[in-house]
Amino acid sequence: MLIRLIISLILFYSFTQSFIFALHLHDHYSTKEFFRLLTKFGIQKTDQHRPDDTFGYIYGNITLDCPKNNCSSLTKTILFLILDYDYFLPLYKKQRLQSCSDMMKQIQTIAFHRQCNEQGTEDFWRHIPCQQDHLCSDEDQPTNVIHNQQFTFKIRDINQPRFWYLSLISCYWDPITCHWEKVDDNFQINYDIWIVNGNPEAKIRDNRFEYHFSFDIYDLVEVYTVCILFYLFIPLPFLIIKIRSLINITHPILISYFLFQLLFFIGNTLNLIHYLIFAYNGIGINILIHIGNLITIIGESILILLLLFIAKGWLVNTPVLRQGKKTVMLFVLYTIACCSCYILSIITINPVTDSNHYQTFANYFSLLFRCFLMLLFVFELKETTQEEKHLEKLQFFHHFGASCMVWFIYPTALIFIMSFVTELYRVKLIISVVTLVNFLSILIISYILFSPKTFINLPKLPSIKHAGDILNKTTNTNGYHKSILTEHDDDEEDIEIFGPSHLLLNNSNQQS
Repeated sequence: MLIRLIISLILFYSFTQSFIFALHLHDHYSTKEFFRLLTKFGIQKTDQHRPDDTFGYIYGNITLDCPKNNCSSLTKTILFLILDYDYFLPLYKKQRLQSCSDMMKQIQTIAFHRQCNEQGTEDFWRHIPCQQDHLCSDEDQPTNVIHNQQFTFKIRDINQPRFWYLSLISCYWDPITCHWEKVDDNFQINYDIWIVNGNPEAKIRDNRFEYHFSFDIYDLVEVYTVCILFYLFIPLPFLIIKIRSLINITHPILISYFLFQLLFFIGNTLNLIHYLIFAYNGIGINILIHIGNLITIIGESILILLLLFIAKGWLVNTPVLRQGKKTVMLFVLYTIACCSCYILSIITINPVTDSNHYQTFANYFSLLFRCFLMLLFVFELKETTQEEKHLEKLQFFHHFGASCMVWFIYPTALIFIMSFVTELYRVKLIISVVTLVNFLSILIISYILFSPKTFINLPKLPSIKHAGDILNKTTNTNGYHKSILTEHDDDEEDIEIFGPSHLLLNNSNQQS
């Protein structure tokens, strides 16, 4: 029931809010709504040597929905606004007042208007709706308008990349009195708007994976592609080899090991699929991002479970399910809590001040849950080391614990550091670091489990088999587990398997 509720929330959010993140905006707007933020888009820095190819372009069609309205009775227009952060934020804060004069007070002093402000220098708006099959009334230079479109904005900034906010507001600037009026008439407008980095009429584009993308998510296609290729060429072949060499792949540690790798791979693949489709049509499949992120969260939870398994150092003769029942239950609760925090974060995200779910209060709660599990991990590791007497194994646990502590704490440190980085680079850096750390965790855990020097014994296939081999009864002395393999040949030889009982994970009763 809970899983169905989570999936329903994701689907509802994706289909109702996907327009905010899409760079091809296609929808309708009712003037009764008064104000709507359409999207926030990062425009790249303009190259002065190739200005036309590096401008930010905003173009499209905005017309009255005539079948639902009496087109001849329309007497007032509303505004389609394009503002940078400094001008948009004061307007956005006053939207609840629904006072056009207060909201537009700062903008009207610098925006060009033929009747009320001819001295204005900024091209911040278009009066809409535009007449069907005609240019918008503000377009006084038809050659600057993209072919088959009613309006075009060219954004030029030679200093730095910048966020621009697109919105619709039901306000009318009376050309006679030059006073602002709220439009009370109820009519519906259809809009079809594109926002791109680069010239849409250019025959050859410099980078297809930047054209539709906001500047703050540049290079994410490359990040996910490199991660997936690395996985296919390094961990995957190693994983296939190890599966073939293991006797019992249903062991809880092995299941956890296989699952968290698989989920990391699936999560990154779904994100890559969305961005590849997005590069093609400017919309993508937004729900794939949310599903991919949730799958990655579950993968991280399974990795935490695996680390707890190793830290607990289960006794051989203790049934696994009984020993780890509380740990598994805690894993389930942690996974549900983190998934719920993620869903809450994407629902409550502020599109003006934040463009990622990492820096939301809901995500901060998930970081607190992670810190709690880190303390549990330290406690379990302490209990295990107190039972261990062998110096080399103690050193292994110390190094293992230190590396795991870094993994547990790094998201908190990363979010804190990134809060000092401009938002234009913040998201791509966070995603890049998280993706890299997840990949490195696969390599490190693989080394811990399967290194020739590891102290963790997994049920492996023997390299040489003899019909007369007998595994004698195991004994336990001073906290160590000892099994003697006797070979019945002409020269009888005993081979001892010697190690701490809480690290020998294969049951001797299964081998005898």
